[in-house]
Amino acid sequence: MSPKKPAAPAWQEVPGAQEIMDRALPLLGAARAREYEALAAVVFETALLFTNSEGRPDLSRSSHNAKRWMSDLLDAGGFKPVPGDSKERREKLAADRQAVLQGVRTAMSKIRVDYIRSMDTDSAERDHRFPGLPDSDAIFAYYKIIPKAQGELRLEDYHRRTSLQRLGALLADGEPTIAPADAPDVVHALHRLATALAPALLDGADTKEKVQLRREIGETRAALLALEESLS
Repeated sequence: MSPKKPAAPAWQEVPGAQEIMDRALPLLGAARAREYEALAAVVFETALLFTNSEGRPDLSRSSHNAKRWMSDLLDAGGFKPVPGDSKERREKLAADRQAVLQGVRTAMSKIRVDYIRSMDTDSAERDHRFPGLPDSDAIFAYYKIIPKAQGELRLEDYHRRTSLQRLGALLADGEPTIAPADAPDVVHALHRLATALAPALLDGADTKEKVQLRREIGETRAALLALEESLS
């Protein structure tokens, strides 16, 4: 029988973890008021303190220590029911706890992305924390982290949906009349639609339809070239 792998030390045994906890606790008051940035900045320090299974910083905070540390922080901060609490009290604590977790996660996503991007100009930190990963792209790829904060992604999604909705409304009116204020959104929508098209999507078109599509694509290209020149 192979020897049992020694258990990883609890978070309390990791030097510096308790000190971070002590600094995080007073910030839970702001988190109750839906202000998460200060708390997220302190919590992110644990992503550099705890390690993943390969000994690298736990940037995804998916290790047992990172999860247990956060759970203990919320318990110590009063987000845990006590014997005798009513059902309504327990439900409110559970909802408040989840709100803090989500709020910190969202705020920390920008901090994490900014930190990883900073590795391109801080080679000493990068070599110390991420040996073998030569730049931020390699770090993003290693951790499977999208190089954009959640706020950026939500804003992009909002702008994408808004511009497509405006384009749909214009096309529903027959010959569209585009106001200057709507022009940028129309260009954004056209870009997203055009880049979503792939040649294979048109394989099923018959000969007559292909002729029509080639004509319309040519006219579209000419119109876009004229727009491009007007912006130079």
